[in-house]
Amino acid sequence: MKQFRPAKKRITVSTGESVRISEAGRALIEFNGAWVSTQVLSELANVLTHRFRAPAQEAKRRVTSIAASCEVIVVSPPIVFDALRIMERFGHDFYDSQIIAAALACGASTLYSEDLHHGQMVDVRLSIRSPFRPRAEQRAKPYRPRKRRAAARA
Repeated sequence: MKQFRPAKKRITVSTGESVRISEAGRALIEFNGAWVSTQVLSELANVLTHRFRAPAQEAKRRVTSIAASCEVIVVSPPIVFDALRIMERFGHDFYDSQIIAAALACGASTLYSEDLHHGQMVDVRLSIRSPFRPRAEQRAKPYRPRKRRAAARA
């Protein structure tokens, strides 16, 4: 069973929760048999250097690490054409559709992404899953909005 895992765009390590998310993301990437597309590697490099202002050498180190841990699928013209079909049929934006098309091209049965529709089936053979969904669905207490208190008048 092949599984396609796009690299996380945002992983922070500042709180206990984000540490667990970071460890989960790392475990997905290091899973034997994981695939990643050249598009995802490019997006990761762009986010690291622009949003996080990481030096190019740090971005290169991280992208190289992921590429070495996964099978890399090159985005080819047939993947681009399939992405357009997926975009039209399922309503995803082009780049998300291209990630889905790359997963289909490598024969994946599961695509892990927190940015796509958890539980969606594509072409009856690819299941989209959020690796963080179970944790996100758990809440300690139900949220209840509080009534605004009137400002104390002097």
